[in-house]
Amino acid sequence: EMQKNGFVVIENFIEREKCIRIIKKIDEILKKYPKKIWCDEISSDCRILGAEILNEDFLSFFNNDMIKKIGEVYCGFKLKNVMTMANKTSYVIKNEGSGAGWHKDAYRRQFKSLLYLNNVNDDNGAFELVKKSNSLLSIFNVSTKLNKSIDNTRFSDDEIYRTINQNRLKRIYGEAGTLILFDPSLIHRGSPLKNFTRYALTNYYESLKYYDDFVERIKVKKFKYD
Repeated sequence: EMQKNGFVVIENFIEREKCIRIIKKIDEILKKYPKKIWCDEISSDCRILGAEILNEDFLSFFNNDMIKKIGEVYCGFKLKNVMTMANKTSYVIKNEGSGAGWHKDAYRRQFKSLLYLNNVNDDNGAFELVKKSNSLLSIFNVSTKLNKSIDNTRFSDDEIYRTINQNRLKRIYGEAGTLILFDPSLIHRGSPLKNFTRYALTNYYESLKYYDDFVERIKVKKFKYD
């Protein structure tokens, strides 16, 4: 599935009771350490970067060897997990969803794992992607149609809907405990919330070649105890 589509959905990856426990911990950390949490300008998307140091449930997800091995088979090279990000995305007027709109992380093969901690549907920020948008043909076509350089990684709604066949858009719903493995070189986003809240954990994997650079870029943003 990963090789064919660049993503796969695994239901019931963890039990609902564990999801509830993790959500309680996220809310506790957001309340206790507000100055150490990254939030967007409207406080819709709030992120605990490097959450694996805070709790054994976060650490268990961070250290999951099966997920990493799937990523290594898909990528064709060794991976290291840079961090686990725990985030709470809430409905606020004019919110852009998790990740602030359509984007790619890079223009090379990569791997992430995203775990829904509550039920996710049309209302509360379902994960979306554009199928096969990491292929060379798709990259060239989008760049040509939009007259944008190939290294541009962010796209407006208008650009996506104007250049992408709507059949290629995939919105992923799931109950608490649903795991999504995906290549973030696909165009993707957390869809804008219409209501309610979405809780999730995300593992950020990187190749050994780029691992140190990635760590250097995000280390000042990661959560640290006093």
